[in-house]
Amino acid sequence: IAIRCRLAAVVRHHTLRQARTRHNLCSYATASQSLDVHRQNIFLCRNFSQSLDQSDTSPYKTGGAESYKLALEALQNAANAKQSLEEQLLREQYEAMERQRQKTSQRKNSNQLKDKDPRLQRLNAIDAADDGERNIKDRAAGVAVVRTIVKQTRQSSRPNNVKVEKWDSKTVRDDDAHDSNNTQSVGKKLDEDYYQKEALQFLEEAALRYGHALALVRLGNEALELAKKSSVSADESLINTDRCTDWIDESPINLSQILAQSSKTIDNEKDGDESISPYISLAHLLYEEAGKAGSAEAWYNLGHLLWDRSGDDEATIMKAMEAFNKAVDLGDSDAMYFVGAQYLSQQEDDEAGYQLLVRAAHEYNHGPALHHLALLSLQGEDKDEFCGLLTTAAEAGNPDSLFLQGYCFYHGEDGYEVDMKAALDNFLAAAENFEHVEAMVSAGAILHQGVISPQGSVIIERDQRRAFELYQQAGELGSTEGWRNVVACYAMGEGVKKDIDMAKHIAKTMLKDTDR
Repeated sequence: IAIRCRLAAVVRHHTLRQARTRHNLCSYATASQSLDVHRQNIFLCRNFSQSLDQSDTSPYKTGGAESYKLALEALQNAANAKQSLEEQLLREQYEAMERQRQKTSQRKNSNQLKDKDPRLQRLNAIDAADDGERNIKDRAAGVAVVRTIVKQTRQSSRPNNVKVEKWDSKTVRDDDAHDSNNTQSVGKKLDEDYYQKEALQFLEEAALRYGHALALVRLGNEALELAKKSSVSADESLINTDRCTDWIDESPINLSQILAQSSKTIDNEKDGDESISPYISLAHLLYEEAGKAGSAEAWYNLGHLLWDRSGDDEATIMKAMEAFNKAVDLGDSDAMYFVGAQYLSQQEDDEAGYQLLVRAAHEYNHGPALHHLALLSLQGEDKDEFCGLLTTAAEAGNPDSLFLQGYCFYHGEDGYEVDMKAALDNFLAAAENFEHVEAMVSAGAILHQGVISPQGSVIIERDQRRAFELYQQAGELGSTEGWRNVVACYAMGEGVKKDIDMAKHIAKTMLKDTDR
């Protein structure tokens, strides 16, 4: 079954100098999570905490935990290095775009002079042909940097609008000493790839030498990332088999089998079915070993791994559900929600499915499960229960619940009274904390227009600058409505300096394949 919210969408738009704007709330015509199948992308699997798993039952807990901690530190260093480089590149792209715009302006001025001079008529025909080629190149460049433009526009209203963190030797651990005279070595330590390789070595040791459950899971996730690549060189191999061979006798896991599978990844051998990447099979083994060590995350990820490749194969589906149920037995609320939703969607055991949702919702305060139960209540016309469950889900921080509750507050529907301030608070919470794009556009619409009571008093102050920023963020995250409103803001000079050329450029590059 697929339960749909009965929330009408009122879409208004007006034309502004060839740029359409829709400063209105996004529709909530359907439940944002389908109720028949709810599952995460297998290649994302699970967001892991940076803290150590205190329930680790590995006989080598001390050594594994220490190696895992060092791996997490290296991963954080890699993320910091990547962010620093990206910020620098964004600044360079923005500056390049500004130079491009200046050249375009100079070219236009030059063409105007040529139009007035009959002696230069012949050159105009040549320039027209050149302009056609330039337009193709300009659009290719524009698509690449238009997101940078709006980011820099948003940041320009703040002091020190571009900050690039400087790295020094303090970012390197004391026990990772290096020769202070070797500046090339220092530079290497500031590179993202260096930290990624360092993290992989520590993960490898924690997982394969000591059998650390979370390290095994993360190594499995890395295997899935490599499975997405069309080809992987020997230098990119996930596991250093020569190094790990020395740990076979002391490792608490079946390391021989894992290393044998790792060798297949180097030779790019397929396992049985030619469509199965050897890295998929490696991830399977790593998750299985982590599950045996008591990791609910491992069984959950293994369940998804099997589920996503099961197709109509009943045997694989059964194995997937067995893995999910093992995660349920270990108290994994995500697995409870998944299995419960599957039981309901397949109508195999509605009561068992419902009870799993109830357990995840009320014992673990699981936001998506609470949201699901709220939608079931709405389908059953129980608005009081719907309001109670949706409020609890929103308080648990479920972004879809925050958005839906904000929508109900705005329209005064399904048991909620109209409350514009509460609606805006909900939209902003979903937008700022969870990057919910529909919430960004909806919050922007409220702030763009402001809210006035029937008596004429101001309920919400108009803040077109903040609205513009929210539209930008939504656009950067893929929202067409966000880009449309960014175009309109540039065209009208609302929340940003008026710039018709920029409005046309963004419309051309970001709304090319849509009904502008």
